[in-house]
Amino acid sequence: MISGRKLALLSALGLVGLVSYKLLPEDELADSYQSLQRQKVETQTSELSQKQNAAVQQWNQQTLGGEGTPPPDDLLVSYVGDGDYWFIGKRQDGGGIEIPFPPGKMPEKLEPATSETDRGNELGYLGPDACQDCHRDIYDSFSQTAHAHTSEPVAAIKMPGQYAAPENRMTTSDEHLFIEMLHLEDQYYQRVRFYDWYIDVPMQVSFGSGKMARSFAYWNLDRLYQHNVTHLSETDRWINSPGYVDGDAAYARPIPTRCLDCHATYFEPIGDDRAVHALKDSEWRPDGGGNRFNPHTLIWGVTCERCHGPGGEHVDYHQANPDSSQPHQIVRPAKLDRERQLDICGQCHAGSTDLRGEPFEFRPGDELSPHYIDAPAGIDQANSVHTSNQLARLEMSECFLQSEMTCADCHNPHEVVSEPARYYSDRCLSCHAEQSCHFDPPAGIKLSDDCVACHLPSRPTGDLRLQSVQGDIFPVLKDHFIRVDQLATEEFLQQRPKKSTASP
Repeated sequence: MISGRKLALLSALGLVGLVSYKLLPEDELADSYQSLQRQKVETQTSELSQKQNAAVQQWNQQTLGGEGTPPPDDLLVSYVGDGDYWFIGKRQDGGGIEIPFPPGKMPEKLEPATSETDRGNELGYLGPDACQDCHRDIYDSFSQTAHAHTSEPVAAIKMPGQYAAPENRMTTSDEHLFIEMLHLEDQYYQRVRFYDWYIDVPMQVSFGSGKMARSFAYWNLDRLYQHNVTHLSETDRWINSPGYVDGDAAYARPIPTRCLDCHATYFEPIGDDRAVHALKDSEWRPDGGGNRFNPHTLIWGVTCERCHGPGGEHVDYHQANPDSSQPHQIVRPAKLDRERQLDICGQCHAGSTDLRGEPFEFRPGDELSPHYIDAPAGIDQANSVHTSNQLARLEMSECFLQSEMTCADCHNPHEVVSEPARYYSDRCLSCHAEQSCHFDPPAGIKLSDDCVACHLPSRPTGDLRLQSVQGDIFPVLKDHFIRVDQLATEEFLQQRPKKSTASP
């Protein structure tokens, strides 16, 4: 926070509303002011002003995506150089709006694909449509799974949520700031209203299958940025995205390479961003934090080739040899040893790990550790964001330690489970006899009704916090540490419908 005295000195220096700066102690700041007064140096010729002028000139030289509404004069507008975004607020140390394009403009549109930009990729990734001719049944069932829909263009989905007042509005702790979700002329927007000004940001990319939630992103040329507002499926509510602070409107958060590495099948990073993969929110770079991609090479969703390897050579061979029945140049995970099977899932289900090198260097059959940094060990990783560190938690289980089980023993990646309780109970009973359970259920409850409810509890986690003006929300995640859990058993019994004792 900037003290009142510092703010007054900065105002006298003419630095409020300019580019970001490193704050000096108050005495040094006052000395700087006196020095400038003596030397009669205009702030327009200072290094900070030069940086701002260069930034403005750079933006003005570009072909912008469209005109917006310029902010009124009573709002503070500053360019934050070390984060490469613009801040619009009432005061320098308060909340407001952060955007990576100039206020009064719109995000820059994507250039249409050309023979050069739409050149595919050199690694042989084709996308799931290339598999459907020979594997129609698997393709049809897999296309309905959460993996297939963990990222996709908004234009390709049925959008969730409400788009008419008042259900389309997300209020914040700042009474002057709220966000509306709009559907205008076949385009979805998040409209940010701040005092008497507003800005529309298009919703162009969806992340998440919708089982728990859907978050959104938008393009500014070839840079991908996250939206402030997420749709929460269980309550059909619009709420702050994970990690976002209530009372602010942050639309300049880059989506770095590692995010897409777990939400897409393939993408091509652009330029220097090839070497920038593992960036946290506090480590944004002036170049956008590794969020530059060739949008025409993106293969959305986590699909066939993330588990079976790039399909280019496989498809070429079998198109040239249609009578060949032996799979060529493709990985069959079930034929790998146990550790290598687990490593395929561990790309995304082993906690919040970072890439060691380039994306897509991992191939099914590889060992995971040369490609991904190991997640921190210990109980603190029991329920981290997104995956609950499912692999590490599973490996703590007696079921895992006393068998050769893999993820695929319980999860069929090719199909959607229509009756999860029965399906997963059947998986348990393929190894365990019902009579071996020491729980004596009340009348009317079969032990095999729902093994998972008692032995793999679903719990909220402090690491997945969604802030709102009504209070924080902690979505429930499934813990994959299989054990006897008395609390989970009690919760299961409380949720069972009570049988009526009334006479018919």
